[in-house]
Amino acid sequence: MISQLGHHLGKHIVFGFDHHGLPEADGYVRAMLAHGAVMSAVHGEQPHYLSSAQRVCERVRGRADAVGVLLCSTGMGMSIAANKFSGIYAARCVSVDDATMARSINNCNVVCLALRSTLDLNARIIEAFMTTAYEGRKLEQLSRITLLENDMAPIETPRVRPHVKSV
Repeated sequence: MISQLGHHLGKHIVFGFDHHGLPEADGYVRAMLAHGAVMSAVHGEQPHYLSSAQRVCERVRGRADAVGVLLCSTGMGMSIAANKFSGIYAARCVSVDDATMARSINNCNVVCLALRSTLDLNARIIEAFMTTAYEGRKLEQLSRITLLENDMAPIETPRVRPHVKSV
């Protein structure tokens, strides 16, 4: 899935949040509906970030037609939990630039948002995440991530030329 080119527009959007997100969940669903069909992955009256992250990731991984949106107070807990699942490439995005880079450079399939940001800002982040296409940048490096997921990556670090200015 990491090599899939294009944008996320029109895909199924699997939405998960913790109990902090309950009061604003409907506003987030409305913001996402402009970009695809929204499926809730929340269970119970007091959803927990770990169970929501698990449900979203289980529904997204291995599917080219689905992406995830996770929401908690800071977005950090959701991001950490989501990235434990193979086939999930989650990014905590607190700006439109973050979302654009998460897609164009790293081909992320899950965006993690902070409730501490406004719904307006997060709606713009969702839009950037959904509409920014991955065009194959860093594909070789991203493919190596799949090896890390399976503990099959070589120990050597790829050589990177240092960026040193001449005097």
